Amino acid sequence: MYEEINLKNIKNKYKIIPKKRLGQNFIFDQNILNKIISNILPIGNFNIIEIGPGPGGLTLAILKNKPKKIILIEKDSSFSSIINNILTEYNHIESKLIVDDFLNFNLDKHINTNTKIVSNLPYYLSTQILLKVLPFNDGVKEVMFTFQKEVADRITSKPNSKNYSRLSVIVQSVCDIKKRQSLPANIFYPIPKVNSTVLTFVKKKEIIINNFKSLEDLTKLAFNKRRKSIKNSLKSVSNVSGFLKQLNIEDKIRPEQISVDQFCKLANLIYNFRK
Repeated sequence: MYEEINLKNIKNKYKIIPKKRLGQNFIFDQNILNKIISNILPIGNFNIIEIGPGPGGLTLAILKNKPKKIILIEKDSSFSSIINNILTEYNHIESKLIVDDFLNFNLDKHINTNTKIVSNLPYYLSTQILLKVLPFNDGVKEVMFTFQKEVADRITSKPNSKNYSRLSVIVQSVCDIKKRQSLPANIFYPIPKVNSTVLTFVKKKEIIINNFKSLEDLTKLAFNKRRKSIKNSLKSVSNVSGFLKQLNIEDKIRPEQISVDQFCKLANLIYNFRK
């Protein structure tokens, strides 16, 4: 069975040489991969979408837990052979391998009413990939991504901290987030210079933002000049002083002092004003 092949055999048989330009760092310890997948169990009635399966370690951990269906999106075609061999072993589970760049991929087309999305993301694309899946389609019940620890800290950070950022606001506006697992650098091949964190995301039951793009635009302006006051950061926004006053936000405070809900309400006021 594939899961019994050790790291050396996998590397030799399939000539796996991680591509630095694609940010490839792989985990070959099946016990660790099984533990990562345990964070989103059960998956028996779910359609699983895995982004960037690479040599298939996480894929195998998914398949062992008998999902209803699995869709794999892999940019690097050199992994097609190893992935197809794994899928053949589990041919009783409906599966599909799509060789494509996820950032150009029509995700909604492959989401059904019970979908979970997973990935050990390449560090350099992690933020872009997360933002592509936001806000969640109603069919997406849970997302589990592995991030560089520093990025995970920014995503989960609260106001008045150095890590609180545009990314914190955007993600927390539509998701409830949990830190599930810390992954030391030495479990990856090749070993990166940083540790990683596994996060899970579920859609918030109550989302107050009316237009997600309006929040993206607002936070880009605000955090682009985060050392300035919010009034100065948003000076290009018509009637910004009036909006801040309406929400009881002091115009001299900095963007990192403003809560996610306040940013959402401010974005709503600006969006409705411009309609």
